[in-house]
Amino acid sequence: MPVGETVGIIILHWNSPDDTKGCIESMLALTGVSYQVIVVNNNPQYDAQWMQDRYARIKLLTTGKNLGYAGGNNAGIRYALDHGCDYVWLVNDDIVAAPDSLAALMTVARSEPEAGFLGPKVYLREEPDHFLSAGVMLGPDVQPQHRGLGERDHGQFESVVDVDYVTGCAMLVSQRAIEAVGMFDEEFFAYHEDTEWCFRGRRAGFKVLFVPGAKAWHPDTRRRDVDSPLVTYYITRNSLLFARKQQLGGPTLVRLLSGYTRTLLSWSIRPKWHHKQRQRNALARAIVDYARGKTGSVEGL
Repeated sequence: MPVGETVGIIILHWNSPDDTKGCIESMLALTGVSYQVIVVNNNPQYDAQWMQDRYARIKLLTTGKNLGYAGGNNAGIRYALDHGCDYVWLVNDDIVAAPDSLAALMTVARSEPEAGFLGPKVYLREEPDHFLSAGVMLGPDVQPQHRGLGERDHGQFESVVDVDYVTGCAMLVSQRAIEAVGMFDEEFFAYHEDTEWCFRGRRAGFKVLFVPGAKAWHPDTRRRDVDSPLVTYYITRNSLLFARKQQLGGPTLVRLLSGYTRTLLSWSIRPKWHHKQRQRNALARAIVDYARGKTGSVEGL
């Protein structure tokens, strides 16, 4: 890397110390790059001092309250940029990465002057040669379509390509892009904030690039989130919020609302969805909260 070029690796910790330990150790094993590991403790009830005591090379930040994915990462980004980092690599606390992954991302970042947001191949921890995401495209209803989701990697994604967004679980972002478009929009709190950030960056002229030479592994979110009322709420409300903020037009909002209304009716009427009662309530609340202009965190789900 050029002299003085440093990456701030930001690990947002919430409630999984064992995963965070594995993530930190994975980051400290990276090669070929000058970097600083910054752990942001976003859980006010959890004493994370043991991380600083155990890993002298990291910097531990404590937010004092749950700022969500957007706010917690923004705290880390501010620290990184204030301390001379030229890029930030945002990684979930349950990510592990190949030792040369960050170097591969940086090689492409340096070769593409307009590269603002870059992401690796993200594999499933449960099936290490199967994709979770090889970059993401947005469908007509602005719902994410992860390339390769669930597929075995047999070399079908080996080119650096422009995508609509790269997943926030392992996203490299340049200082130049952040200075131009700002940080995460904290009104999202969690979910769709990475979509909106990349979308904002693309509108400002920056490239969003999938980098196949970089590899990381993440738990299968399909299994984790399928029955979560909280995830249902944030994905529903925030997809509507994203469409409104980015002025994607009335037809897009109508398609989104129509789809969510059909799902709500199905979960309410059809006996086979009786177990979805809590998610149904979360879905209804999300639609109402969007209409009322409710943003940020939500309680009681």
